[in-house]
Amino acid sequence: MPDKNTLLKQHQFNAAIARYQGGRGYRRLELAVSLLVLVGQAALWARSLAAPTGWARGLAAFALAYLLTDFLNGLVHLLMDHVGRYTGWSGPLVAAFHLHHRTPRYQERPLWAVYFHESGFKLWLPPFLAIVLALSWRPGLPPVALRALAWMGLLSSVAEVSHYLCHNSPSRTARALARAGLLLDKRAHARHHREDNVSYAFLNGWSNPLLDLLARLLFRGYKQGTDLHFAAWEPNGVERAGHETASLRGK
Repeated sequence: MPDKNTLLKQHQFNAAIARYQGGRGYRRLELAVSLLVLVGQAALWARSLAAPTGWARGLAAFALAYLLTDFLNGLVHLLMDHVGRYTGWSGPLVAAFHLHHRTPRYQERPLWAVYFHESGFKLWLPPFLAIVLALSWRPGLPPVALRALAWMGLLSSVAEVSHYLCHNSPSRTARALARAGLLLDKRAHARHHREDNVSYAFLNGWSNPLLDLLARLLFRGYKQGTDLHFAAWEPNGVERAGHETASLRGK
């Protein structure tokens, strides 16, 4: 029998999901975020291409961004998996996010649609792009740093595609890229769903050792925490497109 705090969280979770499903406000928010992300990425790349780096520094900027993006997005994942607040305007978004542990599969869709729609759940990304754009107009930001930040903005959306391929795709090309460490490896990422408090990265998995260390230092895990909050929730048949939860959004 769950304790009183868990029962309260389950009640709040169910109410939050009902709010998420009950109107168009959150769909409109996610669409607006997707559009802001695309505009911000395009504007930032226009600024970056106006400051050439040369091929060697450009390649170094890409490699650095590939590592940092994996860590940054994994860190957001780590923090979100342990947020247990389902009240307020953000509560329904938190609740919907947590359900990716229950139904870890995306709706089948083209990769461009995954890129666009999944960007709509990254509420932190438009502010990130806006801050970098503002910095790009100030003197002193090296072109190679601007290029790396531009790549980070773009790769944060690519991370959602990598995660989608890991969960859904039987493609030999995707599997080969995953084995090469360029995309998320299915077997490595499966630890996040089978075990507890591990393997939060979802672009390429390079940063998982650091993320696992932070997870051990900061949290006890989600299987005896936020995963208990959706234990009393049952799908009501409402389907829509979105982040990993097939029953809710279409992951």
